[in-house]
Amino acid sequence: MTGVSNFSLKSRSLKFKWTFGATAAIFLTFFLFSYAIYQGIGQMLLNEEEEKVNTLLAETTSNQVLKSGNLDNADLLKEVFDKSPSISRKIQDQVIAIYDDKGNQLDKYFLTSSQKTANNDFTKYFHTDISDKVTSKPTISGDKMLISQGPITSIEDNSTVIGYVQIINPLTSYNRIMERLLLTMFLLGAVALFISGMLGYLLAQNFLRPLTKLAKGMNDVRSNGFQKRIETTSKSRDEITELTVIFNDMMTRIENSFEQQKQFVEDASHELRTPVQIMEGHLKLLDRWGKNDPEVLDESLKASLTELERMKRLVQEMLDLSRAEQVSQTKELQITSINDTVEQVRRNFEIMYEDFQFTLEEPEKNLFALIQHNHLEQLLIIVMDNAVKYSGDSKEVNMQLLKNKDQVKIVIRDHGVGISEDEIEKVFNRFYRVDKARSRERGGNGLGLAIAKQLVEGYLGTIGAESVEGSGTAITITLPLIEKEPSSKKTETKKE
Repeated sequence: MTGVSNFSLKSRSLKFKWTFGATAAIFLTFFLFSYAIYQGIGQMLLNEEEEKVNTLLAETTSNQVLKSGNLDNADLLKEVFDKSPSISRKIQDQVIAIYDDKGNQLDKYFLTSSQKTANNDFTKYFHTDISDKVTSKPTISGDKMLISQGPITSIEDNSTVIGYVQIINPLTSYNRIMERLLLTMFLLGAVALFISGMLGYLLAQNFLRPLTKLAKGMNDVRSNGFQKRIETTSKSRDEITELTVIFNDMMTRIENSFEQQKQFVEDASHELRTPVQIMEGHLKLLDRWGKNDPEVLDESLKASLTELERMKRLVQEMLDLSRAEQVSQTKELQITSINDTVEQVRRNFEIMYEDFQFTLEEPEKNLFALIQHNHLEQLLIIVMDNAVKYSGDSKEVNMQLLKNKDQVKIVIRDHGVGISEDEIEKVFNRFYRVDKARSRERGGNGLGLAIAKQLVEGYLGTIGAESVEGSGTAITITLPLIEKEPSSKKTETKKE
């Protein structure tokens, strides 16, 4: 037999928590406001009653008949209280008790309606040896009362105390009003609790509607694939709308990433299939009859080794591309001299290609960028290698170093075959080659510029191409410029 679990907000839905929280907040606000009103009205009524008591006490203690010493003459006192307008009009439901100077109660005066109040014993609230009024607020028989006491001084010297007057106010109207007010507030509290619960539920439902829609959209994406998007119908740019936009953008990026991965696998498979087929053809040829023919054997081995070397280069380039995509996550960075690195690459190419002319124009000296030296050298080699391969009959490659505000530009220009306008934007795609047959002859796999693009973008730079078909191509690399003193050398810094 399982027991009933204790109430816990942890196991409740977000709508329930929001409803509970909103209800509690609204009801607590109402409760505090009602409590403040209750206390304020109560204090105001009590002050009015106290003022009435003090006024009656002042009229009684200043009466000339009482000050003359006739405190034990009940008939005379009754006549005074009945015929004195300043006293009789203010008695109402109050009780007047007269005491001698020893504290003995001599008489009480009250109206018939106050008989129940007069039956109580108020002597225990009497204070002896006082020279000024004293007020207390005891609770008698469950009712709050107000008792005020003052001395009666002799008419002769106006200082000798000859007796005391005690005014007892049962606070009948005050208690009745406060009971009704408390009952009204309890009823209103119950109504307020119900209304606040309804308001809390409606508010929670309204606030959670976008989240419910977002969750439904996410389930649709999970069921129908990354092509599904969540519609943003809200005109206000609130947090839920921003979350929806971010989710849609994330789905777009994931979809693009999967598409690129799919295309990459297809292209890599295609590129690897060609050399494998060539090697398979030669090996089958040797297996059938060519192994006994030295000339065929030599040709097949050379072709297989060539294709094997091309496969090796392709795998290495794919590995370089994967590393280039992760360059932004590297922990080690360097402030690298652009001038020195470009000059170093230019000299290396002069040695490798003696029949080419490599020129360098650098009007600005001491240009630095936050990039690892080997990465800058790698992307320069990729671009320079392409410039040499596609120079055609022209044997000239021009290099420029330019400073543009907070950026440094490296422009590498050849004067070869060029690229058509409809293909210029595709040259940075993986495995893309303008002329596939001629590119394969030159040993290209179409990954070089894709690697260069990933490297540059990993360092918050850009790379672009401009070309005129038949006149040559210019590749422009842009990197953020780092200010450094000319005498400073390359130093490694930690990426924050």
